[in-house]
Amino acid sequence: MLVKLALRNVKRAGRDYAIYFITVVLGVALFYAFNAIKSQTVLFDAMSADSARMLDLLTLLIRMFSIVVACVLGFLVVYANRFLIRRRRREFGTYLLLGMSAGRVSRVLLCETILVGLASLVVGLALGIAMSQGLSFATAALMGTTMTKYRFIVSPDAIGLTVLCFVVVFMVSALVDVIYIRRCKLITLLSAREANEHVGMVHVPLRVVGFVVAIVILGCAYWQLSINGLQQADVHFWAATVLMIIGTFLFFWSVAGFVIFALTHAKGVYLKGIRMFTVRQIASKVNTAFVSMSVVCVMLFFALTTASVGMGLLELFAGNIEQTTRYDASIVASAELFYKPDPSWQDTYREFNGDIEACLSSRADNWDSVVRKSAQTDFWPAGVNYQELLDQIQGAEAMKDAQTLASMGKTEIKVISESQYNACCELIGETGVQLAANQFAIDNTIVGYDDLGKAMSKNDVSLEIAGIMLYGYGSLQCVPLDTTAMSDVALQIIVPDEVVTSLREHTEFPAYTHFNIMYNGDRTQGDSALSKILAKAVPLKDGKTPLTDGIEDQFQRTPWPVTNVYTGHAMAEQASGLKMVITFLALYIGFVMLVATAAVLAIQQLSETADSLQRYRRLSDLGCDMKQILGSLRIQTIVYFCAPLVLAASHTICAVSVVSATLFAELGVNPSGLIGISAFTIVAIYAVYLIVTYQLSKSIVRSSVCQGSVL
Repeated sequence: MLVKLALRNVKRAGRDYAIYFITVVLGVALFYAFNAIKSQTVLFDAMSADSARMLDLLTLLIRMFSIVVACVLGFLVVYANRFLIRRRRREFGTYLLLGMSAGRVSRVLLCETILVGLASLVVGLALGIAMSQGLSFATAALMGTTMTKYRFIVSPDAIGLTVLCFVVVFMVSALVDVIYIRRCKLITLLSAREANEHVGMVHVPLRVVGFVVAIVILGCAYWQLSINGLQQADVHFWAATVLMIIGTFLFFWSVAGFVIFALTHAKGVYLKGIRMFTVRQIASKVNTAFVSMSVVCVMLFFALTTASVGMGLLELFAGNIEQTTRYDASIVASAELFYKPDPSWQDTYREFNGDIEACLSSRADNWDSVVRKSAQTDFWPAGVNYQELLDQIQGAEAMKDAQTLASMGKTEIKVISESQYNACCELIGETGVQLAANQFAIDNTIVGYDDLGKAMSKNDVSLEIAGIMLYGYGSLQCVPLDTTAMSDVALQIIVPDEVVTSLREHTEFPAYTHFNIMYNGDRTQGDSALSKILAKAVPLKDGKTPLTDGIEDQFQRTPWPVTNVYTGHAMAEQASGLKMVITFLALYIGFVMLVATAAVLAIQQLSETADSLQRYRRLSDLGCDMKQILGSLRIQTIVYFCAPLVLAASHTICAVSVVSATLFAELGVNPSGLIGISAFTIVAIYAVYLIVTYQLSKSIVRSSVCQGSVL
C-alpha cells in the first residue's frame, strides 16, 4: 500500500522531480564515465611508459576529486529534497490529519526517495556507460594512440564505486527527510500558505549600507588577490578568499533591498505595468534564498575558474611543444642541482676534459650510428647578479612587477660561450651571433621577459665579467638551448670564448651542462638506441634493464656525465598526457559543479513558481493578460539565474586575469581563445537549464491561470 502511494506521488509530482531527476542522472553518468577511463585503456595499442604514468596520474586525481564531486551531488540531492518536501507540507499534513502516523508518512517518503534513486541510478549508469565508450576515443586522441579493435567495455569497478557513492548519498538524504517529517508539527504542516515575503522592505536603509559594504569588501578581495598573484597560499591569498566569501554572502543578503530602494525612487520605472509585482517577487526569492544563492555563486565561480584556468594550462603545457622539442634529446649534467655528495664524478670529468660526447662515445661502440650531430653547452657562474644589468635599465618596474625584479636581481648570472651557443643554433638551423671581444648577447625564449631582454641588450648597457667589460650586442636572441616541456630560457647571457676561458681559471666545473643530440633515424628508434647506450655508459639502478620504447629512470644519476635525460618524443608524449589530465579534470569538475548549481536554481525557481500560483491567478483576475504574466515570470527566471552567474563571472574574471598576468603572460601563452570557448560552453549549458526551467514554470502558471479562469 505504501509503495503504491509512493509510486502515485512520484508520478503526480513528476513535473517537480523533472529537473532533479535529470540532474542526478547526469551526475551519475559523469561520475561513472570519468571513473571508467582506466578500464577503457585495454582497447588502446601499446602505450609508452610516459603515457601509462600520465594515465595512472589521471585515474588517481579523478578518484580524489570524485570525493568532492560526491559531496557536491550529495548536497544537491539533500537540498533539492528539502525544497520538494517544503512544497508538499500541506500534503503531508493532510496524511497526518487523516490518521496516518508520522512513521508511515516517513516510510512513504522513504519509498519515494528509493524509487527516484533507483530510477536515476539505472538511467544514469546506462547513460554513463554509453558516454564512456565515446570518452575512450577522446582519451586515445589526447594521448596520441589508436584503437585498432574496438569492443564494448563496462567497468565493474566504476559501477561499484558509483553505486556505493550514490547509495550513501540517497541514504543520507532519506534520513534527513525522515527526521524533518518526524519533527514537524501538524499545525506547521497545515498552515503553509502562499504569502508574499516582505523581507525586502524590512530595514531597507540597513540593506543599502550592506550592499555598499559588500561592494567595498569584494573590491578589497580583488585587490588582495592581485597582490598575491595566485602564486602561493600566503596571508594575501587567505584574506582574498575570506573577503570574497563574506562579500558574496553580504551581496545577496542586501541586493534585493538596494534594488527596491533604487527603484522606488524611480517612480516612472517602478510603477509601469506590473514591474512592482515582478520586483517584489524577485526580492522575495532572493531574500528567502540568499544563503543558497551565495553558495551557488561560489560553486559557479569554482566551475568557471576550473574550466578557464584548465584551458589556460592546456595551452601552457601542450600548446608550444613543437618549439620546445626541436632537439631530438638533451642530456643534462648538473653538479649544482645534484644534492648527493659524490666526488668520484670529478675524476671522470677531468679524464674527458668535460666533453660528454667523448665520454659516452668511448663507452658505446655504436655512438656514431645513432647520433648524427650533437652540441654541448656549459653554463658557468659569472660571479655577478642580474642586478648589475637591472640598475642600468630605465623603467624596469614597468616591464616587471617589483617581486619579480627583486628575485631576478638576486639571481647569479650563468654565462655560455659564443662558440657553444652557435653550435646549438647550427644543430637546429638557427642563426647564431658574431660577438666582438667586448660584447655580450642575451638569449630569451620566455615572452614575458622580452622587454627586459631587449633593454638589457642595448649597446649602452655594460656588464663586467672576469675583469672584462662587456657591452650589449644590440638585439635579443630567441633560441631554445635544450629539450623541455615548455620554454625555459630566461635572459641567458652569451659571452666571447675568451671570457669563459678566464672564468675556467678560477672555476674548474660548470654549474650545469646541456648536451643536445640529433639522431640519424627517427625519434622512437633513436630513443631506444640512446637508452641502450646509456645502459653501457653509466651504471644502471639495481634491477633495471635498458628500455626499448624510451628513456626511463633506469640509470644511477651522477653530477657528470648524466644527471637527467629529456627526449623530444618523451616530452611530446608527456604533453599529450598533460593535455588529457588537464582537459578531463577541467571538464569533470567544471561540468559537475555547473550542473549541480544550475539544478539547485532550477528546483528553487520551480518550487517558488508553484508556491506563487495564487498570486498569478490574482493578477489574471485583476485584468492582466497572459503575455504580461508570462513576461513577469520570464524576467524573474532570468534575474534569478543570472544574478549568481554575473557575480561568479566577476570573481572569475579577476582570478583569471591575475593568473594570466603572473603565469600565462610571463611564459608567452595567450589562452584567451580556449578560455573563451570553455566559458561559452558553460554559459550555453547554464542557458539550457534556464530555458527548460522557464518552460516548465510557464506550463505550471498557464495551466493554473487557465484553470482558475474556468472556475
